[in-house]
Amino acid sequence: MVSFKPCNETSGGAYYTARNENGEELGNCSFEYAGFEMRFTSVSCEDDMIREGLARSAMNYCANRGAYVCYLGADMLSPAFVRLGFTKDNLTVEIPDALASSCCACKEKGDTDD
Repeated sequence: MVSFKPCNETSGGAYYTARNENGEELGNCSFEYAGFEMRFTSVSCEDDMIREGLARSAMNYCANRGAYVCYLGADMLSPAFVRLGFTKDNLTVEIPDALASSCCACKEKGDTDD
C-alpha cells in the first residue's frame, strides 16, 4: 500500500511524499499555489504510477484551497502528466478536468469510458 501525505506546508506551498507501508519514501513533489493557480516546482519519482498519484494528490490539495488551473514546467513532462492532460504544446490544465481523467491503472486494463 502507498500513502500520499502533505508535509512542510507553508503559506502558498507544500511538499507531498509517497511512502510504502514500511515508511520508505517512494517519491515526492513540491508545488506552489496562489488564488486560482498552482504550479509544480519539482517532481522526483522513478515509478510512473506513483508520480501520477503524487500529481493527483497535489492538484486535489490545491483545488481544496481554491486553485483551478495547474502549470507544469516542460522539464517535468512525463507519461503520468500526459494522462492528466498536459502536452508538450500545452503545459496548463484545468484541475477538475485532470482529476476526472482516467488513471494509469484503468488505461492499462482498458477500463476507460473514452
